[in-house]
Amino acid sequence: MLLSPRLRLVLSITLTWFVIFAVLRVAFFWWFLAGQGLDSGEAWQAFGIGLRFDLRIALLIALPVVLLSLLPGHFGLRTGRISRALAVLWMALAGMAVALTYVADWAHYSYLEERLNASVLRFFQNSGDSLRMVWESYPVIPLVLVLIAGALFGAWLGARVVRMFVQRPRPRRGWLRGTVAVVACTYLYALGIMGQFGEVPLRWSDAYFASNQQIASLGLNPAVFFYDTLIAGTREHDEGLLEERYRRVADYLGVDHPDPKTLDFSRKVAGHDTGRTRPPNVVFIHLESLGANRVGLFGNPMDATPNVDNFGRHGYFFPNFMVPASGTARTVFGLVTGIPDVSWGGSTASRNPQIVDQYTLVNSFKNYQRLYFIGGSAGWANIGGLLKNNIKDLELWEAGDYDAPAVDVWGISDRDLFKAAHRRLDALDPDKPFVAFIQTAGNHRPFTIPEDDSEFEVNNPPEGEVQKHSFLGNDQYNAVRLLDYNVGYYINQLAAHSHYADNTIYIMYGDHNDRSSTSQHMGYSEALQLDKHHVPMIIYGPGVLGEPRVIEHPASLVDLMPTALGITGLPYENRTLGRDLLNTEEPFYALTFGGNRSQRPLIGLLGKDYHLGMYYNGENTRLYDLEHPDLEAPVNDQHPDITADRKAMLEGLYQAARYMFHHNKP
Repeated sequence: MLLSPRLRLVLSITLTWFVIFAVLRVAFFWWFLAGQGLDSGEAWQAFGIGLRFDLRIALLIALPVVLLSLLPGHFGLRTGRISRALAVLWMALAGMAVALTYVADWAHYSYLEERLNASVLRFFQNSGDSLRMVWESYPVIPLVLVLIAGALFGAWLGARVVRMFVQRPRPRRGWLRGTVAVVACTYLYALGIMGQFGEVPLRWSDAYFASNQQIASLGLNPAVFFYDTLIAGTREHDEGLLEERYRRVADYLGVDHPDPKTLDFSRKVAGHDTGRTRPPNVVFIHLESLGANRVGLFGNPMDATPNVDNFGRHGYFFPNFMVPASGTARTVFGLVTGIPDVSWGGSTASRNPQIVDQYTLVNSFKNYQRLYFIGGSAGWANIGGLLKNNIKDLELWEAGDYDAPAVDVWGISDRDLFKAAHRRLDALDPDKPFVAFIQTAGNHRPFTIPEDDSEFEVNNPPEGEVQKHSFLGNDQYNAVRLLDYNVGYYINQLAAHSHYADNTIYIMYGDHNDRSSTSQHMGYSEALQLDKHHVPMIIYGPGVLGEPRVIEHPASLVDLMPTALGITGLPYENRTLGRDLLNTEEPFYALTFGGNRSQRPLIGLLGKDYHLGMYYNGENTRLYDLEHPDLEAPVNDQHPDITADRKAMLEGLYQAARYMFHHNKP
């Protein structure tokens, strides 16, 4: 049987691609995951799962050639020129597809710390900006050469195996022996594609056995995972579960007239006298990709954020602030609507035309001028549509509105953005308050350091030193330094000499964290893999706020708008999932939505004392005691009542967020 030309054909193609995939898997581990402190047993298990996925793809690549070899006469590979040409063409296309898939997968993981999935398709909605970002961030020409090399390799392999097949004579064997061989080979071929014994094939979810995203990434195959996430649909709220958990959420939010049948989440918040002749201005400063682990206030010794640190020490600092979901578009949606962006699939809530019409507390800033400044195009992820569709009388500034050059795909530099925002704010009527949003972008690939009139100086300490403290390298380290420098330039130099200097609060928040190296100073957020959600949040306003405060209780992005309204003293109707962080009684919780957001999201609830995490459907619930130093083992069994209570709260908030997508219109 080993002399069978067809079997040699199958083995040659399959083993060649399987070895290539295995080498790429080892390289992926070495490049991205080595030194991350992964459990060796879990890593080996994930590696074995990944090899079975690799075998499936190798067998599927071989399948069309095998089918051509089964055709009779001039339709088959032995005497059919067309079939031979088709086999070589298929292998060339397969080689290019493999090269493209793995190039995209490595770039995607380097950028977002996620294996390639259907969410990458969202970039085609902004193809111009996406292509520019790729051109500026990655070595495009060498990568194109890799694709060509993949096609040439596939064509060479196809020609070689077809020639071997044609040159070898057909074996002579009896019908019984031949039938047994065909049945056995067909069974083994199908088993290889299935990936395991039984009726259910190996699935992406098998890679998520450890509730560890890095372990799961080691077990996934990018081609299989992309396909699985592509065919996945979005999920609506669970009506029964929401009704069951509604009372718990309504009590937490302080709903005026709770009713599990109407699912009303509204509550009236009375205004109060602040003692000021005019309500203060509010400026939200969106700190692009600034994670808590890179900020000095959290113990990072690299001194990358001296200005942000100073604002935190002289304002209100929230060390346990979380964004519900990582991603700029998700953060903008959550800030504006007060709903955590818990959307599934390859898109974000802002991109969904069915849910773009939303209630927003920004409109509760009555008699305020409303302005939004973004250095690039507001069409990215339909942010402009979300803003203009829902915020009344909004003055939106974006690419093309500034007298400043674009420095990269994200538009003008942060320094020019702050200059333009300040000029416009300083020109407003000083007797009328304003609420403004300034969305920075400099701390983002390609980490551009523009040549301008600033005195910022690049600092390049040893790479090993910055990598030891959460930075991927000096390019990211200097991008964080530049972001901090520009924030300080705006508040300390520009705004300090304006008419609004003494009557403004600045709310600074990281929109999400991006890929980080491991560190030793972040405690629970790194141990529980919350580092993508854990970001700085500071309220600074020396002319408005009282004594500096460190507010330890958990806080969420969706709480920012109610908190800002509370400081202004304005009355408002709250129909969001946010609460006033300064004028509401404890407890406080922060919802997180992460993991494999396309297929099996992880949701979490951070409390002051415990963190509870689980899959979206309640599976693998784990309660961790935040006072426990190592956080290695869950404490569900020791605290069953707390586990049940926090699970009910988490399920309620998650289902309420999904419900509000479609039921919280203006």
